[in-house]
Amino acid sequence: MGHNINLILIFTFGFAFASVLGYLANRLKLPAILGFLIAGYLIGPFSPGFVADMQIAEQLAEIGVVLMLFGVGLHFRLSDLMNVKNIAVPGAVIQTLVATIAGALLFYSAGWTIQSGVIMGLAVGVASTVVLVRVLTDYRLLETKQGHIAVGWLVVEDLLTVLILILLPILGTFYKEGSISWADATWSIAIMLAKFLFLVVFMFTIGQKIVEYILTAVARVRSHELFTLTVLALVFVIAASSALVFGTSMALGAFIAGMVIGKTEVRHQAASNALPLKDTFAIIFFLTVGMLFNPAVAFESPGLFFGTLAIILLLKPLSALLIVLGFGYNAVVAITVAVALAQIGEFSFILAEQAMNYELLPDKGFDILVSCAIISISLNPILFRIFNESTQSRSVFWKKIRSFLPKAMLTTSLPEQHKGESKRIVVVGFGPVGQEVAHNLKAFGYTPYIIEQNIDTVTLRNEEKNYHFIFGDATQEHILSAAKIEDANLLAITMPDMATAKEIIQTARLVRPDIKIVAHVRFLSEKQTLEEFNVFTVCSEKEAAKAFVNYIHQFVHI
Repeated sequence: MGHNINLILIFTFGFAFASVLGYLANRLKLPAILGFLIAGYLIGPFSPGFVADMQIAEQLAEIGVVLMLFGVGLHFRLSDLMNVKNIAVPGAVIQTLVATIAGALLFYSAGWTIQSGVIMGLAVGVASTVVLVRVLTDYRLLETKQGHIAVGWLVVEDLLTVLILILLPILGTFYKEGSISWADATWSIAIMLAKFLFLVVFMFTIGQKIVEYILTAVARVRSHELFTLTVLALVFVIAASSALVFGTSMALGAFIAGMVIGKTEVRHQAASNALPLKDTFAIIFFLTVGMLFNPAVAFESPGLFFGTLAIILLLKPLSALLIVLGFGYNAVVAITVAVALAQIGEFSFILAEQAMNYELLPDKGFDILVSCAIISISLNPILFRIFNESTQSRSVFWKKIRSFLPKAMLTTSLPEQHKGESKRIVVVGFGPVGQEVAHNLKAFGYTPYIIEQNIDTVTLRNEEKNYHFIFGDATQEHILSAAKIEDANLLAITMPDMATAKEIIQTARLVRPDIKIVAHVRFLSEKQTLEEFNVFTVCSEKEAAKAFVNYIHQFVHI
């Protein structure tokens, strides 16, 4: 009973503090992660008042790590990297190498082992995806040239971190056993890489077919609960099997599970169902990180603390700036990428936590990382705000920077935002009306993005490649976002289900308040209800498709 109470107390105090401090962080235009970390510190052993059960919190955090890596794998797209590979790959590798060497030298000179120094260098070399996407989104830079470079750069950093997670068990074994011959070391690394390669080949061939068959079969049942349960079961089975059979970490297994499920037709619905749970356990993960935070480390080891902070806030962005400029990009792009990467976050914590499990990193190293993360996460949006306002207003600060740069670097101004497809229309449902609507839209030059809950229809039609299909429930925000409703001219709800239509409309207005909507209703009495939502309605079953298309031509000016 005591354990149950301890678990409940972690949720009670942890979520209460996290919600309040997360809200305050958002109000201050800071990432919510900062609030979660501070909330963890408040319920940890290094602050007065209530102290949560650390053992239970760490077990919950392990679930958070698995689900976070699953989310990263699920959203991993090689195309994000390939578009900017010429700058992102060498840039991320060089910057990570610079940060790793600097970190290793800093900590080795302070008497730490070279293994611990390298781990610290790698941990400070990788930026937070959550923080980076948040600041780029806030300043509408995510779909710009510099946004694509920063995201691609971060994808490479994440992949490098995944590679380190593969090698950590070997490094941990070497560290425990002491000196070991090069031949034994090479043989152990070769065996580990062979196991990993076999795991990858198996999961992306036979494993992927098994996963897709299971998820497709469950999707036909149209039960959200069963589908969510199946996704989670597959994630944990793959993660646990990767650790037990192939000797990798569960985090790496979860990453592979995410990539495999991300290649299936049900990926959007899988993300929509599983990510809320992932977010919950991610918060617990950040709470646990905050609980481990001992602020006294900044006073006990000021040299290491300020040295690490200097690598994050000065060396990393400076190296990124020089690399981007060296590849011929203009100063605005270079400074944006540099500032975006001047922080650390969740991957740094995951790497450090895994290293601590293998006794490769002392507790003080984790404390230093958390301290520097809190400061860099706090400063990053502020630095972005200063830079953005300076570039927009052409202030004295920006003119001063410009005076030191060659004119060739200043010829290109801030790139225009990426524009969505000018003729994108989101169609919900692919029944008789939906098919007719999609056919007419395509004939008139529109691009219909169709959301459909019949997995067999989605699979068959995507093979034909005539339409853009997304499997999922359009009442869920993630599914509408997957159809890129933010860039759409119109949302057409073609199935005449009043309750479902109202849910879709409410969700759509949250994502895109100004979206024009046309909906199919069965009865005239329903027509007035939906029109109160500022929705154009089509009531005639026989003429529904024609009325949809006529509405689009009459009211949508493209």
